[in-house]
Amino acid sequence: MATTPSAWDRGTYSLWHGTIPTSAILDRSGPEDMWVRGEGSWLIDASGRRALDARAGVGNMMLGYGRADVVEAMSRQARELPYVCMVRWELPAPVVVELARALTEIAPPGLSRVRFCHTGGAAVESAVLMARSFHRNEGRPDKRLVVGLRDSYHGSPVAAMAASGQRIMHWLYGPMPDGFRHLPEPEPTDDCGVRLADQLDAMGPERIAALILEPVKGRNGRPLPDAYLRAAREYCTKNGILLIFDEAFTGFGRMGEMFAADISGVSPDIMCLAKGITAGYAALGAVLATDRIHRAFDTSSTVFAHASTTDGHPVACAAALAAIRAYTSEDLVANGRALGRFLCGRLNELLGGAPTFRSVRAVGAYVAIDLVDQDGSPLSMPDRQYLEAACRRQGVLVHYTPDTVVLMPPLTMTMEEAEFAAQGFASVVSGLRPAGAR
Repeated sequence: MATTPSAWDRGTYSLWHGTIPTSAILDRSGPEDMWVRGEGSWLIDASGRRALDARAGVGNMMLGYGRADVVEAMSRQARELPYVCMVRWELPAPVVVELARALTEIAPPGLSRVRFCHTGGAAVESAVLMARSFHRNEGRPDKRLVVGLRDSYHGSPVAAMAASGQRIMHWLYGPMPDGFRHLPEPEPTDDCGVRLADQLDAMGPERIAALILEPVKGRNGRPLPDAYLRAAREYCTKNGILLIFDEAFTGFGRMGEMFAADISGVSPDIMCLAKGITAGYAALGAVLATDRIHRAFDTSSTVFAHASTTDGHPVACAAALAAIRAYTSEDLVANGRALGRFLCGRLNELLGGAPTFRSVRAVGAYVAIDLVDQDGSPLSMPDRQYLEAACRRQGVLVHYTPDTVVLMPPLTMTMEEAEFAAQGFASVVSGLRPAGAR
C-alpha cells in the first residue's frame, strides 16, 4: 500500500518508533523511503529504489523475502484454523504439535519438550521463571539466583533485562528485580573453566538456580570458549544448576550450525529460541527443555502457570514449520557458512588499506567488521550510524552494534549478491572519515 506525503505530516503522524527518536526518523526520511516490497534478498522502497538486505532484517529474515512456501503455509493455516486457545483446557492445533516435534528432532541432545511464546525476550523470561519454579517443585526453594555475563543481552521484558548484563539498561529502567548476578566475560585461556568454577563457588552453588549464556555473543559474534562451555556444563550438572542457552539470535543456522550449541557440542537444560524460528515471517518464540524439567511440572499442583493468550499461535507455527523444512531440505546452513567465508575473504581483500579498517571475522553467516577512529579507538556510535546511512545510499543494508559493524545475510543470498554487498560496503568504508577528521 502506497503512503501519501500527508501520512508523514508531523501533526497527524501517530507511530511511536523503537529505539530512535521519531522526530529523527521524520527529519531524515520521507514516505518515499518506506520499504513497500521484498524480493529474495532485496527490499524495494516506495520510490522503486532497491537495496540488498545484508542484515536480514535484524538477523531474522533467514530465508529472505517472498518465500511462497512459508506464505502459503501461513495462508492455508489461517483459512483452516487461525486460532486455538491452549492456555488452559483446549487441545492445540495439529500444526503446533508437529512443530514441537520438528524442533526436538533438530535440537541439541536431551531437549525433548517445547513451550511456545512470542519473542526471544519472552522465552528468556519464561526460562528464568521455569528454572526457579523447577527447583521449588523439587524441594530446593533457596535456589533462586540467576547468573549471566556482563554486557550480555537477553531481551526487553523485565526479567530478561535483569538477566542481561548491560548496565545501561539497568540504569535506565531500574531498579531491577533482585536475584540476578553477572560474571565477567571469559578470556579464551586454558584456565577459563577453572575461573568460572571459582566465581560460582564464591556465589554459593546452593543458591544458584540457573546459569544463562549466549554460546556466541550476539553483539560481536565471538563464541564463548569451548573449554568454558564444557566447564559450565560440568559445574551445573555437579551442583544441580540449570544451564540455559539463549539462542534467540544464534539459532537456525546463523552461526554456521543449526544451533550455536552445536559448535561446542554442549547441550543445555533449557534453550531459548526466536528470530529465525519463523524466518521473520511471524512473531514466535520457544523454550526447549529436558524431560527431567518437564516432569517436575506435570502434576496439577506443580503446573507451570506462565502463558499468554496467543502462545503457540497456529499461523506462526505454520510459518516456523515451513521455515524448518527449508533449512533442512535446502542445505541452507552450509550456504550460510559459505557466504560468511566469502564475505570475510573479500572484505579483507577490499579493505586492507582502509585507514578505519582493523579486522574482519566470520562465524557462520555472521560477519563482524571492526572499524576504528583516527586514534585507533573503536568507531563511535555516530560514525556507525553515518556508515549505515551511507551504505543504504549505496544500496546495501548493514547492521551495527555497540561492539562492531555486521553483515548477516539471509542464508538464501547468492554469491553474486554477496559480492555486491562486499563491494558496496567496502566503497563506503574506504572513503569513511570519522567525525573528528571530517
